[in-house]
Amino acid sequence: MSFIIVALLIMIFSKASYAKADAFNSDYLSLESTTAINGVFVILVFLRHFGQYCDLESAADAAFVKMDLYLGQLIVVPFLFFSGYGIMLSIMKKGTPYVKRIFKDRFLKILLHFDICVFFYMIIALAFKADCDWKEYLLAFTSWTSIGNSNWYITATLALYIITTVSFLIIRKKHFLAMILFTGLTGAFIFFNIKVGRPSYTYNTVMVFPLGMFYAYFKPNIDKLVMKNNIVYTLALSAVSLCYLFSGMHSQERAVWYSLWSASFILLIVIISMKIKINNPMLMFFGKHVFSIYILQRIPMRLLYQFDFNSSPINMFIVSFAVTLFIALAFDAAMKKLDSRLFDRKKLK
Repeated sequence: MSFIIVALLIMIFSKASYAKADAFNSDYLSLESTTAINGVFVILVFLRHFGQYCDLESAADAAFVKMDLYLGQLIVVPFLFFSGYGIMLSIMKKGTPYVKRIFKDRFLKILLHFDICVFFYMIIALAFKADCDWKEYLLAFTSWTSIGNSNWYITATLALYIITTVSFLIIRKKHFLAMILFTGLTGAFIFFNIKVGRPSYTYNTVMVFPLGMFYAYFKPNIDKLVMKNNIVYTLALSAVSLCYLFSGMHSQERAVWYSLWSASFILLIVIISMKIKINNPMLMFFGKHVFSIYILQRIPMRLLYQFDFNSSPINMFIVSFAVTLFIALAFDAAMKKLDSRLFDRKKLK
């Protein structure tokens, strides 16, 4: 799979634009930019899951395996950060009316889309007589358990939507105080996961979401400071890099270190984006379909694995990736029509 990483790097730097020595990319956190970055990381998620269905033991796979082990949960950090950033921008622009719509427009939509995907996984599990009881099947529809599908990220996302709604309805006009409350409740969510014995990967990156909110809130000040000149920019880049390296050395010790490692990782990406902008249309395409690619990718992987197609990792990768893109596009098109009927009736009138 190392050759896929090389191809990914080529995609990242091909058509990339670079700011001049005395200038910066003012739109480094635009929807276009964040979508392209998400496109990079959804491919890394695909490769991570793909490695669970194939034996990657050849010399050509060694570099990828080492990189994958090193990155760990960092591959989902951009999704969380940009989600928090985007929601906070919307709250600052639209206020309480937007907050009141989060449950319907975000929570219910993502849960419905997720449950439809889980139904497909349930059919596959039953077809191959997977050893799951009905309690586990039912809980899978809440995202608390899995029947072959990815689930923990959805659990975290749904919880964060609820926490956002509660925080910004309790404190409506003072956004900074609402973010403080949000951060505290997110900490409580992490503590709950620890107490019930959930794996560390279900909570050790969640704090990046409120970080995205704070960044949105303070972005004008951050831009004014960091983009003052190249000296200040270099100092900021160096400081975040040192924090990333130091926290990474302790990331496996405690969740707080992993959270700091995750935070410095995404801040490193953000600061680099001030100088380098990814413009690859293919990565933007992947970034527009993150949810469907993320949730549905295990379906072709599992089916191919069941029929022993994994004996040739390269062939399995090509087929599973192509099928994932096809069903992701079909799924998104179907969900767009379903959403227009269930959630956007006013637009139809």
